[in-house]
Order: sequence, then structure tokens, then C-alpha cells
Amino acid sequence: MDQPLRALLWDMDGTLLDSEPVHRLSFVDAARACGLALPEAFHEGLIGKSEDAIHAILGAEHGLSLSLAHWSELRFAAYLARIEEVHPFKIATDLWARAQAAGLCQAIVSNSPEGIVRANLTRLGLTPGSVMTVSRQDVSRGKPDPEPYLRALARLGLPAAAVAVIEDSAAGLAAARAAGLTVYMMPWFEGPPGDWQPFAALSQRLPG
Repeated sequence: MDQPLRALLWDMDGTLLDSEPVHRLSFVDAARACGLALPEAFHEGLIGKSEDAIHAILGAEHGLSLSLAHWSELRFAAYLARIEEVHPFKIATDLWARAQAAGLCQAIVSNSPEGIVRANLTRLGLTPGSVMTVSRQDVSRGKPDPEPYLRALARLGLPAAAVAVIEDSAAGLAAARAAGLTVYMMPWFEGPPGDWQPFAALSQRLPG
């Protein structure tokens, strides 16, 4: 962490926004529309996983027969129907504003499909297209593979040592660390102590 910090890469769901409850309900709603009843704790073990990975689990373990494209369309509609229930995390948006004022580049790296990323940007008060994003459609492999973060680094044209990641899931942490990035985890992350820093420590690295 010797290089000055020049950019922040944010995960979106569960990091910038309190959207995981809505994701959970959207899976239940979409599955019900297909005649499937998911266990109550279905979503708990899938936080941070990409849509295609979850679709594969639904097919293998719960009998989903829809194609990925059809399922994604149904699930996206279910999520949008509840979009007003998605709210930003103040501690995240406060830090976003501070980093913006300090002149840092900021981008969003998400395992969610592009449509959900765009809907969430609007909930954050950001215009889609005004912020660099890497969504699941932009890469061949989602988190925990490092490809999404490596793609973001390449687009920024910055070395990993000058960039910090903010995450909330084990999959996101694994992806960022495999890309050689320093990771700050949100306060509600309950993973074991490891090669990551607490979110509160990031304030100390901001310029000014």
C-alpha cells in the first residue's frame, strides 16, 4: 500500500446498496412463477454468486427447466417490481462522495446482469453511463474469478497497488485478492480474519 490511492472499485449489491433482501425476494417471486418453491435460506449461501452460477444451481438442485436467458428475464422483472425497496447504504455513499471530492476515479464491479446494475445506479442517484461499470455480461467468468477486477484495472489503466476494492462477500473478496488488489470489507462481512482490511480503515487512505 505504498502507492498513493488513485481509484476505488466498488462491488454493488450489499456494498453500495442494501439490495440483497430484494434479490432474495426476487428469486422467490421468479421461482414461484415457475411453479418452484425455494427453501427459505436458499439465497443465503449464494450471496456474491453470478446469475449464471445461481441458474445452474436452480437447475441441478431445484428442477428449474428454463433457459438462462428466460430465467434472467423473469428474475430481472421480479427485481424491478421491488426496486423501490432498494436503498443506498449511507456509510458507502458518504465515502463515495468523499472520494469523488478528492479526485479519485471510481467504478463499479458487479456480478449482477447489466440491467440490474443500471437499475441500481438509478437508485444511487447516478445516471447509467456516467460511471464505469463491469457487469456479468462484460466478462466470460464472474466472481470469484478475478476476471471482473482485472477487466476494471485494464480499463482504468492503473496498477493494482494504486487501487482499492470495497466488497461484502467471500466471492468478491476472492476475486479481488486474486487480481492482486487490496480489499476493504463492509462492516457486516462475517468471514474469518484474513487478507482484507475493515471498511473503516479506508478513510485513512483517502487523499486530503
